[in-house]
Amino acid sequence: MSLDEFDELNPNEAVVTKKKLTLDKFLQQFNTLDMNNYGSWPLSVKITCWILIVLMIGLLGYFLAIKGKLDDISNAAAQEQNLLNEFREKDSKLRNLQQLQAQLQEMEANFNQQLEQLPKETEIPGLVEDINVTGVNSGLKFKNIRLENEIKQEFFIEQPIAIEATGDYHAFGSFVSGIAALPRIVTLHDFDITATENKEKKSEIPQVNYSVKAKTYRYIGAADAQAADANSTATAGGAQ
Repeated sequence: MSLDEFDELNPNEAVVTKKKLTLDKFLQQFNTLDMNNYGSWPLSVKITCWILIVLMIGLLGYFLAIKGKLDDISNAAAQEQNLLNEFREKDSKLRNLQQLQAQLQEMEANFNQQLEQLPKETEIPGLVEDINVTGVNSGLKFKNIRLENEIKQEFFIEQPIAIEATGDYHAFGSFVSGIAALPRIVTLHDFDITATENKEKKSEIPQVNYSVKAKTYRYIGAADAQAADANSTATAGGAQ
């Protein structure tokens, strides 16, 4: 039997043997390379070396140049997000601050308006006169109106005014309405009302005696605070 006839009987075997020899030959090429003569290397070995070199250059470039840049980009993105969150927080605080400033200005305006309704020390006699006129116009007859000692609170000074008067219920109701309509802040406390027989016999409405305490208030300003400090210092010096 000739060699050709043998190959025809076993074609698969022949193919496998050819592939095996080619792979072995390729591997053997690396063992027989002449490092001093690159030009004599087989083409397949050259291509393999070029692919390995390109991969190594790519890996070195990635770790030496690209990876650091990617980390910088990632850090910059995180910093950008932090700055955006900080900006949103500050913007929200700014909006709230503007609202609070507007509310504060409104409160200061209302406070100053209330302060204008508090009498100064020199206006107390005029306020007493206004109370007297209001009572007389309402139909009350005053027995006594006297200023009592001031009571100093934390932010204001309370000035009590003791009032004793007589008149009917309608007169007293009109008096209370008149006090509420005064341009100054005056509050009424400690009502003591007693009804007695009308001695004039002009009507069946009994005569009513009223004892009430009116209070007005004075804001403690800078001058009052300085005066109080001066009095405290003088008192302490005298005690020494």
